[in-house]
Amino acid sequence: MQAQVSELFGFLSSDRDDLRKLAVENCKAISQSPDLQPFFAADNGAPIARLIAMLDDHPLIAHDAVSTLVNLSANPALLPHFNSTAFVASLVLAIILPQNVLADLYCMLLNNITKNDDIARILIPEYDQKDEDEKFKMRFNPSLSLLPNNSISSSSTPSAMVETDPPVKKPRRKTPYLDNLLEVFIRPKPTDKVADSDSQDEPPVPDAKVHNPNASYDFLAGVFANISILPTGAIALRSRSNVDNVIRLSKLTPFLDHEGKWSTIRRGGCISAIKNCCFDVQVEQTGGLLLSTELNLVPYVLLPLCGPNDFDDEDIDNLPEDLQLLEPSKTREPVIEFRLMLVETLLLLASTRPGREHLRAMKVYYVVRALHLVEKNEDVIDRIERLVTMVMGEEEKPPTSSNAAETQHKKRPAVMEVADDESDEEDPDGPAIEEIV
Repeated sequence: MQAQVSELFGFLSSDRDDLRKLAVENCKAISQSPDLQPFFAADNGAPIARLIAMLDDHPLIAHDAVSTLVNLSANPALLPHFNSTAFVASLVLAIILPQNVLADLYCMLLNNITKNDDIARILIPEYDQKDEDEKFKMRFNPSLSLLPNNSISSSSTPSAMVETDPPVKKPRRKTPYLDNLLEVFIRPKPTDKVADSDSQDEPPVPDAKVHNPNASYDFLAGVFANISILPTGAIALRSRSNVDNVIRLSKLTPFLDHEGKWSTIRRGGCISAIKNCCFDVQVEQTGGLLLSTELNLVPYVLLPLCGPNDFDDEDIDNLPEDLQLLEPSKTREPVIEFRLMLVETLLLLASTRPGREHLRAMKVYYVVRALHLVEKNEDVIDRIERLVTMVMGEEEKPPTSSNAAETQHKKRPAVMEVADDESDEEDPDGPAIEEIV
C-alpha cells in the first residue's frame, strides 16, 4: 500500500493538468483515513509541501488541495510540517482577498494548524507598551495623528517671522496578521437576511460592509481561541488594533449572543477567546481593562444568559442599559458548554475584589439567580452557586495601618480554579475538521 501511495504522490508534480487533478482527488480521498494520513509525512513531509504548492494551481485543483490539507491538519502529528511563516502569511492573504471562493476552506485550515503553539505564535504581534499608550491617546483624540513639522523659531526671531510647516500625518503602522483577520471576521456575509422587497424573485441587495459574499469567516473564531490560549496571544487580544486603535477583544464581544443568528462555531470561538483573556484578571492593568466601560464586557457576557420575563420592574431599572429592553421572545443560550464558559468567565472576573464590586454594580446576581431557577446541567449549576457565593459574600475589611503587618499573612490570594472537570477542556469550536465531503 505504501508503494502505491508513494507512486500517487509522484503524479502531484506532473506537467499535465489532468494527471495532477486526478492525483489530488485521490489524495483527498485517502486523507480522510487516519490510517493512511501518516504516509503524507514521508520524505520529511514532501507530499504536504507539494499540496501546499498546489494552492496556486487551477481553481478546481486548488480546491481539492486545500480540502486535503484540512483533513491532514486534523492530525496533530502532521502539524509540524505546516510550520512555516511564509505559508501562514500566504493563508492570511488568501483569506482576506475579496471574492475568494475558497476563503472559508482556508479559514478551516488556519483554524486546524493554529492548534500548534509554534504556528499560532506566527499570528501574534509583538507587544510594545509605548505603542499601546500612543494608540490609547489616538483612540480618544484622533487629532493627535496630525503632528506639526518642526517650526523655526528663536528668541531673536520676531513672532511674525516664525515659519511653521503644515501638519503632516504620522507614518502608518504595519497591520499585523491578527488585525487583518479580525477586520474580515467582523464583516461576514449575511446568512439570514431577506430582501426587503415585495417581489420574492428579486435578489437581496448586497451589503456594502460585507468583505466577501462567498465567505462567512466563522472558523476564524477558532483561530482567535487558539491564539488566546498562549499568554502572549491573550495580551495581543487585550491590546489595541493597529487599524482603528480599538481594543481587539471588543471586536469579538458582539458575536456572543445566539439571537444574532451567529453560528455555533463563531459563538463558541469568541466565548472561548474571551474566557481565556480573563485568566490574568489579577494583573492590575489587565483587570482594569476587562472591567472598563470602553470594553463593557460584562453586559455582553450576561446577555446570552438572560431569558424571557426574568426580571420585575424594580430589577430592570437596576440592570445595565443593554439588558433593560429585552424582547418577550428572548431565549437563553441553548448550548450547555457555552453557558458554562460564560458563567466561568464571570467567575474569573470575580476572583478579585474590584471584579466582585463591578459584578455587584452590574447586578449580575439578578441574571444568574434567574438562570439558576431553570438550569438543568449540574456543572452550570455548580458554577452559578460558586459565583453567587463570591459575589454576594461579605468582603474582608481592609487592614488598618496598625495591624496590617499582623493580618497580611492571613489574607488569601484571590486565586481560583475555574475548571475542575473535563468539560472545560473541550474545544469550544468542536473537533478539528477531519473530513471534507
